Amino acid sequence: MKKYINNLDKKNQLYVYLSIILLLIFAISIISLSKGIVEISFSEMFHLFFSDSTTLDSTNKSILLDIRLPRILLSFFVGLALSISGAVMQGIFRNPLADPSILGVSAGAALGAVIPFSLAIHTAHLLVVPFFSFIGGLIASILVYLIFIFTFKKSNTILLLAGIAIGSFLNALITLSVYLSENPFQMRSIFYWLIGGFESTRWEHLTISLPVIIFSMLFLIYKSKEINLIMIGDDYASSVGINVNRTLLFCLFFTSLATSAAVSVSGILAFVGLVVPHIVRLIVGNDNRQVLPLSAFFGGFFVVLMDYLTRIFFSSSDLRVGVFMSLIGGPFFVFLIFKNSYTKRT
Repeated sequence: MKKYINNLDKKNQLYVYLSIILLLIFAISIISLSKGIVEISFSEMFHLFFSDSTTLDSTNKSILLDIRLPRILLSFFVGLALSISGAVMQGIFRNPLADPSILGVSAGAALGAVIPFSLAIHTAHLLVVPFFSFIGGLIASILVYLIFIFTFKKSNTILLLAGIAIGSFLNALITLSVYLSENPFQMRSIFYWLIGGFESTRWEHLTISLPVIIFSMLFLIYKSKEINLIMIGDDYASSVGINVNRTLLFCLFFTSLATSAAVSVSGILAFVGLVVPHIVRLIVGNDNRQVLPLSAFFGGFFVVLMDYLTRIFFSSSDLRVGVFMSLIGGPFFVFLIFKNSYTKRT
């Protein structure tokens, strides 16, 4: 199979890999819709989606349409946003350790979410926490960009250092907020949100996050050729007519938008934006015209799969997918490091 794909041109390779990933996404989505504490047969689901929905039990209908379906869709688009953001950052920074949190956006979004919990206004409306979180992520990215713009010597290193500094400062504020929370329920609510998950997903979360994520993804894929040139070197990219600083800022702006939108509705999910692009590059190489779309869809599949496994195997312990992904993400990333090192030696 792999030999057959390798004999195809780049465009057809992309279509084949995308088709495989889409089939995997469809399969895990159908299984995830069916399985859970309440199992719903495939025939019942078929009647709901393709036939007369009145034949379906009202409870099962509510479980499917109001709980499981929005949860699957949101987990897919969150994984998509984080993965393509990680792939873009690894490309423009030429740094395999770059991920969506490197510019402090995740920390800003997390701090934004902590504010309504600290002010006890998080129950005022379903979208209060996502709104504050999204604004927090944008403010963090703006602070990083301002540092970059007002420095005399502009470089990727300045952006990285600014992101690390802002992220460390915002993480300290988050820790301080949790420490100063006198109400144990308030502290638990903050901690529960920070570790990431999709248990509280509603259709409204999709309504506010999807337009931002989809538009950002399309823009970043459109810029994939320019990212390829920047990966070769800033001087080379400039010599062929690329405005490196402008492309850099535009790409980082849209990765920040996508990351903020994702984190605002899911909390912080570690390792998605770091690991998924590495897996894709091991399969297709370093051409971002393939890496970006494949990372996006494979990242969506990855998060849907992880959320399904968490929901099925850890339902009694109420373990959130953010914890589960961290537990397997660290060892898996170490495995990728050794595999990549072995491949280069041979």
